[in-house]
Amino acid sequence: MAEPLDTHLLRVLYLVLQERSVSRAADRLGITQPAVSSALKRLREITGDELLVRTRSGMTPTERAESLLGPTRAALDAMRMSQASASSN
Repeated sequence: MAEPLDTHLLRVLYLVLQERSVSRAADRLGITQPAVSSALKRLREITGDELLVRTRSGMTPTERAESLLGPTRAALDAMRMSQASASSN
């Protein structure tokens, strides 16, 4: 059984899809490129999809990855709002 998604994996997925670059996503996350590649491998195992494929123009998201961008952003926004609410109480 695949392991569940956690906040770190959601952040990696969102930034890799947004940047379309493992290296740029790593820079934005403040972690190494191999750490992002490892997280991307886990995401691929969880989703059963390649998510991004290397092309001449860089990394191109699959249809499945494109469909995950909005829900991933919404989940991260909800987590941020929940944390902000919890810290203000």
